Amino acid sequence: MRVVLDANVLVSAVLAKGPSHRIVFSRLEGGAFEVVVCPRLLAELEDVLGRPRIHKRIAPGLADLYQATLWRTAVVVADPDLAGTITRDRNDDYLVALAGDHGADYIVTGDKDLLEGVARPAPARPHASSLRRARWRVEPSSRAMSVVRPPG
Repeated sequence: MRVVLDANVLVSAVLAKGPSHRIVFSRLEGGAFEVVVCPRLLAELEDVLGRPRIHKRIAPGLADLYQATLWRTAVVVADPDLAGTITRDRNDDYLVALAGDHGADYIVTGDKDLLEGVARPAPARPHASSLRRARWRVEPSSRAMSVVRPPG
């Protein structure tokens, strides 16, 4: 199984031992699934973890170790090409494109804009995968997070 974990899930996994922590660390510890990431997603993670209000909540060195572990254990692919709007928040488009281009079974996110944006059909564009053109289903897995998956 392949998944794309939104940066908010990756950050939450470091900050608290809730659902995000269990999902991310089950992958890091046991390889329960493949995590697909791209440089843009990893840069967003680095930016958020470096913000003072977040950074002060993390043990020294943990953010660097966490990011290095993701680089080493995740499937790192090139940033997806974006040729149109896919979601309500254009900043989230790359996550849907990443998932579609690399055969992800799920996007795990807590981002309401992304959840609402992928619950409608994305406009077709040349070379877009059928996954991106499909109607995604949102399946809440906790109060703070949902799994977004293609139909089927």
